[in-house]
Amino acid sequence: MKSDVAVADQIVPDYRAAPCPSAKHDESAARFLYELSPDVILFLDKEGNILCVNSRGIELSGYSETQLRGANIFARLLLPEDRPVVRQMLEDAVNGNTRECEVCWRTKDGTLLQFDGTFVPRLSDSGEFLSTLFILRDVTERKRAEEKLRKSEEKYRDLIEISPDAIYVIDAQGVWVLGNRAGAALAGVPQNELIGRPVAETYLPEERHLFQERLERLKAGGTLRFERTFVRKNGDIIPVEVSVTAIRVGYFQAILRDISERKQAEALLAGEKRLLEMIATRAALKEILNALCLIIEEQRSGTLASVLLLRRDGVHLESVAGPSLPKEWTEQMENLPIGPCAGSCGTAAYRGSPVIVSDIATDALWDVPEHRASALKHGLRASWSNPVISSKGKVLGTFCMYYRQTRSPTSQDLELIDLATDLVRIAIERDRAEEALRASEQLARGQVEALTYSLDVLATEPAPDKFLGQMLSTIGRLLSAQSVILWLFDESNGSLVLRAWAEGANFTKADPEHPFIKNPLSWKDDPGLQEMFFFGAPVVCEDMEHDSRTSDDLRDYLKARGTRKFLRIPTLVGGRVKGFIGIRHSDRPPYRPEEIELAQALAHQAMLAIQLNEFAEKSRQAAVLDERNRMARDIHDTLAQGFTGVIIQLEAAEDAIACCRGNEANEHLRRAGDLARRSLNEARRSVRALRPQALQQGNFWEALKELIQNTTAGTAIHTTFDLRGKLRELPQGWQENLLHIGQEALTNALKYAHPRNFETHLICDPNELRLELRDDGDGFNVGDRHDGFGLAGMRERVDQMGGKLEITSSRDNGTAVIVTLPHDHESIT
Repeated sequence: MKSDVAVADQIVPDYRAAPCPSAKHDESAARFLYELSPDVILFLDKEGNILCVNSRGIELSGYSETQLRGANIFARLLLPEDRPVVRQMLEDAVNGNTRECEVCWRTKDGTLLQFDGTFVPRLSDSGEFLSTLFILRDVTERKRAEEKLRKSEEKYRDLIEISPDAIYVIDAQGVWVLGNRAGAALAGVPQNELIGRPVAETYLPEERHLFQERLERLKAGGTLRFERTFVRKNGDIIPVEVSVTAIRVGYFQAILRDISERKQAEALLAGEKRLLEMIATRAALKEILNALCLIIEEQRSGTLASVLLLRRDGVHLESVAGPSLPKEWTEQMENLPIGPCAGSCGTAAYRGSPVIVSDIATDALWDVPEHRASALKHGLRASWSNPVISSKGKVLGTFCMYYRQTRSPTSQDLELIDLATDLVRIAIERDRAEEALRASEQLARGQVEALTYSLDVLATEPAPDKFLGQMLSTIGRLLSAQSVILWLFDESNGSLVLRAWAEGANFTKADPEHPFIKNPLSWKDDPGLQEMFFFGAPVVCEDMEHDSRTSDDLRDYLKARGTRKFLRIPTLVGGRVKGFIGIRHSDRPPYRPEEIELAQALAHQAMLAIQLNEFAEKSRQAAVLDERNRMARDIHDTLAQGFTGVIIQLEAAEDAIACCRGNEANEHLRRAGDLARRSLNEARRSVRALRPQALQQGNFWEALKELIQNTTAGTAIHTTFDLRGKLRELPQGWQENLLHIGQEALTNALKYAHPRNFETHLICDPNELRLELRDDGDGFNVGDRHDGFGLAGMRERVDQMGGKLEITSSRDNGTAVIVTLPHDHESIT
């Protein structure tokens, strides 16, 4: 067995970074070609273990797929004398080189088969070796024929004559001395004129030096195999596969096979791979489909390919690809509605089945005068159209092949149309899936942004009107709306009440000319609003001018202000419609389902924020009332009862003095004094009860740890606590201030920094107390202006204690708050 030179210039399908084609559920065209290939296709790892094998390989080996997959090709199939060369070829492939060779293998039943083999490396995008593609063409019969021909040329002349391959005998000067009928047909000359013609005439001028080089190599004996372009007498160029063998001194036998179909298949496979890569890399749909049209046009000379997509109206087609078709013709196709008699593409889209028109001038499907006339005007005579059907059975568009002469498709043409249609479907569905994914991401981002924004705004406790205006402005920005208006339903009188109106950053707009403001009950004359309040579902108005669900007054008002379409999104509480948000637009594309879903989500967020605001106010009022009641109870149970006792003792002392019982009077006065002092202590205790409850049961360090742990419980934040030295007893004021500083630092970190870790260190030295609060969050620029009360409050508390506050922070490097206090307590005592 002999190896050939590297075929760097040979057109070989590039399988690098492609998935293994043995997946059973892959319905792509690549899988179709892989399974039905007449050649054996194997995928090998570095050691020659078989990763995948196609049906042809299983058939020729005699083994089952299970027996082949995972087996080593050297041990299972190859002959011992072939293994060194094949192993070298495999090593070359691992190093990224493509090689050809001849190889023999022994089938399960002992039969020897001969192959022409090609090793092609499969590499990842980063150049890493994945596997080797080993393509084997069964040449056993041809080898046997060549052997028989070498034994007796005369005996097998009849066999040579009937061979479908061109067979020539050439002398040492490169002149034909013998050629069969297929050889004459390939050369394009009568068989009797073939003898005596120089072989060099069939080479391109720039390649004739290769013929001389190969001839010299053949004089040393052996066989050469290669591919080249064959120039016929009429100038046509045909790709051929050549096998040349020295049969006796000074003479050589050459067998040429027309490999046009194979080259077309390789080009088609390479084109398909390129298209799938474009789809995977998210190239624009038009770019992908235009590339597909050009590939098909290269496959079939004279083809004019086009792709049309069915528009959203379901009636017209839109030209998205047709690089070789006149623009005027593509515009004509877009104007014609689909139907039972609408040319090839319009009819195929209407029927959902292929339409083959071999003669546009006479076919009844083209009985649309202006359509037929336009096609003939641009030289179009035949048109074959296939509908592009989605995986869900819906028509997406059409793929069409035009010709400038009357023509009917061959079986190969129909296979090519089906393959192209499948690729169009894949490209369209991938594009629409990505569009749906982008819309879904937009919806999710909008919901998260609105929720985050609403919670952030709620945390700052702004005026309710300003808060609602900011929320509506967010909705308008995300949906690119003219204006966004919140109306609430007043159940007491059945009227609509304007709650908030946002146009851009303007939150205070309220047009007194709006019909619902002029007459809050006029909404009942609007069928669309009645529908929304009844069903509790969004109402979409795509054409306000002609939508019968819009009242005349509202239509005139909106039309005068440039509104052409709008959305009405009900705001629900407990499943009941409490109002709606109106979102107005000028001219824009039709509302997509994901946009309506986003509007609903944002409306729910706005209503949730309103409810939270109302709940927070109610909770605050309830908390104040509870505290007042508690203090009243406390005063009643302690101070009032104590003062009552004092009064009783004083009255008893007065009676004793009146009766001249001095000792008894003094005893009553002493008891009254004790009760008064006891009541004073209770009054002081009530005042102290207004201080942080956390300090009631322990010192500030234990209270701070409990506060931080409770606040961060259930979150992803990791907290650590470090106490160094012995904590002295601190004044109550210090404990309260340090607790509030720690609480403020933690609140700021959670609200703004988003840390993963929060550390609390307390260092107790003989001369000072040092509290360090550190996080690894986003940080901030300390030099920037900060208008909040938190940092200022920290400084005021530290100043009260006569200490020092140090804050260090930077973007993305966290924040440290350090409080240093002297141990003399003079500042507060």
